[in-house]
Amino acid sequence: MKRFEYKTLKIEPRGFWGNKLDAEEIDKVLNELGRQGWEMVSMQDLSVSGSSWTFHYTFKRETI
Repeated sequence: MKRFEYKTLKIEPRGFWGNKLDAEEIDKVLNELGRQGWEMVSMQDLSVSGSSWTFHYTFKRETI
């Protein structure tokens, strides 16, 4: 039977108004997790009052 482990990554915007996301930095983090064997299974955009938000990325990888 296959077994998996899961990891959730929380990415929040930066800047004075909390509205800046650095796509290149996010790509670096996601690519590094991919090299470690993690596969993204979902991404959720959590809006709060329409102006402040956070992204949750959930990954899985098979355990040995």
